[in-house]
Amino acid sequence: MFRCSRIDNSLSRISRVDVTEKERNMYKKMIGFAVVFLFATAGNTYAYDVPMVTYKDVADQAWEKDYVYTLSALGIIEGYPDSRYHSEEALSREAFIKLLVATAKLDISHTSGIVPTDATGRWSAPYIAAASERHWIDFMVNEAGELKPEQPITREEVAAVVGKYLLDKVGTAGSQWTSGDWSKERDERAFADSSKINDNLAPYVFYTVNRTVMEGDNQGFRPKSGLIRSEAAAVINRLVDIEAAEKELEVTGFYAIKSSPAIGRMPLVDNVVMGWSHLEYDTEGTAKLGTDTTVFKVPDGYSDVVKSADQAHVHKELMVFYNDGKKLSAFLRDVPAQMAFIDQLVTKLGDPAFGLSGVSLDFEGLMDASDAPNYLQFVRDVNAAIGSKTLSVSVPTDYYYKGYDLKGLSETADTLNLMAYDFTHDDSNLPSAPLPLVRDGVERALRQGVPASKLVLGISKQANQWITTNGKTTTAGPSIDLVEKRLADPNASKTWSLPYFLKLIHYQDGSTANEIYYEDTQSIAKKIWLAKVYNLKGISLWHMGNFTASDWDTIAKR
Repeated sequence: MFRCSRIDNSLSRISRVDVTEKERNMYKKMIGFAVVFLFATAGNTYAYDVPMVTYKDVADQAWEKDYVYTLSALGIIEGYPDSRYHSEEALSREAFIKLLVATAKLDISHTSGIVPTDATGRWSAPYIAAASERHWIDFMVNEAGELKPEQPITREEVAAVVGKYLLDKVGTAGSQWTSGDWSKERDERAFADSSKINDNLAPYVFYTVNRTVMEGDNQGFRPKSGLIRSEAAAVINRLVDIEAAEKELEVTGFYAIKSSPAIGRMPLVDNVVMGWSHLEYDTEGTAKLGTDTTVFKVPDGYSDVVKSADQAHVHKELMVFYNDGKKLSAFLRDVPAQMAFIDQLVTKLGDPAFGLSGVSLDFEGLMDASDAPNYLQFVRDVNAAIGSKTLSVSVPTDYYYKGYDLKGLSETADTLNLMAYDFTHDDSNLPSAPLPLVRDGVERALRQGVPASKLVLGISKQANQWITTNGKTTTAGPSIDLVEKRLADPNASKTWSLPYFLKLIHYQDGSTANEIYYEDTQSIAKKIWLAKVYNLKGISLWHMGNFTASDWDTIAKR
C-alpha cells in the first residue's frame, strides 16, 4: 500500500497524437493537442500519457467549470491546441455523437453500423458507425443517405439521441414509454414551444427530459436552437451522473498500522482486511508468515477488533504484506520457500481466534515482466491451498510494474484491489492521485481483461507537501491530523485543484512557502463516483485510521 519507488527525473511535455495528421486537421477544434507527462531516466522512459490540462478560458466562477474538467478527467472531452475549451462555440453533429459513444464506452474498433456517404473516411466514422449500429442516429440521415456531420446539432437532436441511448439501456421496459407514456411528460412540462418538437422525436426528447439530462428555460425547450460546447459538457455530465447514481459499491477497509480510532466504523464497510502479517524471506528454501514484527503484526487487543467486525457481520481477510521487489522475485523462483509460507498461511487462516474468511495478498515491487508468470503461479497455489476461503490481490497500476498479469490474477482471485495512487513526481509537483491518472489506471486494467465486477478502486488517504525556502524545494508526507489542522487555519489558502481534483492548500511559514495536495472528503467523493462510473465492484480504503469523520459520512452515503 506504499509507493515502492520514486521516479525523480526531469519533466518534459509533449503533444499527444491520437489520430492521423489528416484526421487531426479535420478535427482540431475538438481533439487538439493534449498535454501529457513524460518522465525519463537513464535507459528508461516512464510515461503518463494522460491529458491534464488547465483551460485558460474556463474561469474559476464559470458555471460549466466542473462539467468541463470532470469530462476531461474521464477522457471524454479535450480542448483546443491553445489550451482553451471555447465554451461558446456550436457543437457539430459528429462531435456530439463522439461524446455520447465515448460516454457509453463502446468499442469503436468493431462496429457493423452503416456510415452515411458523407461521413465515410472522416475522423468521426467509427463513432458514427457505433451509433448507427444501435439506430441512435437514423433520424439524422436524409433521403440522400447524408448525415451532414459538420452541421451544428440542435437541442432536439441531442435530446433524441440521448433518449434513444437511455431507452436502449432499459430494453423492453421502454416500449410502454414510447407507445404513449411520453405524452404525460409532455403535458406536465407544458413547454411553450412543445408544438415545435418533431412528432417522431418527441418520445425520445421527453424521455431525456424525464431523466433530467436536459431541461427547458423561460423560453421553453428551444428544440431548434443549437447546442454550444459548455451545454454539451453539462448534458454529458448529467448523463454520467444519473447512471452512476444507480450503481452500488462494496467498501473494503484496510485495518492496518494506526487504525484503532476507526474500530467503530466497522458497520460502514462490507469487508475488512486486517493488516497483521507479512512475508519474511531471507534464506533460500524457507520463508515465514510473520505476525510479530514490523508494523504489519497482530496488535495488542486484536480480539476487540475481531469482535467488532463479527458484530458488524463484516467479511474478514488477513493481509500479507511484502514490498522488496528484488527479494520477492527470488522468492517466486523458490518453490520450497513458497510451500513453507503457504503451509503457515493456511494454519493462520484456520485459527479460530481470528475467524478469518480469506486472505489478501499485497506483494509489491515487481517491475520486470519475467516475474509475472511466477507470481501468477504462486497466487494460483495459494488459491488452491486455502480452499473455500476468499482471495484478494492488491496490484499497482501497470505504468512501471510489469510483473503482474492482471487478467490472469483476476481469473484466479475473487477480487483485484487496484492501488491507483502514488503517481507522485516531486520535481513537477505531481501529487499522489490526480483523477485523470486514476481513471487511466482503471481503464488500463479493464483493457487488459480484468472484469469490472472483480476490480476494486483503492483510495489512499494521504497528502503531498512541497516546501520552498530560498528557492530550494523539499518534499514531505504530512500526517492527516496536521493537514486537517492546517485546513482549519484561516490564514491558509484552500482551493479545489483542477485538473487534479484534489484539495490544494497554500500557506507561509515566515519566508517558507508551503503547498499541500490533499485527499480530502471532496476528492474521495469524486473517486467513489469514478468507481460507479466504471461499474466497479467497489472501493478500498487505505488505511481506515486515516479517514476523517467527514470522509466516513461520505463513504456511508455511497
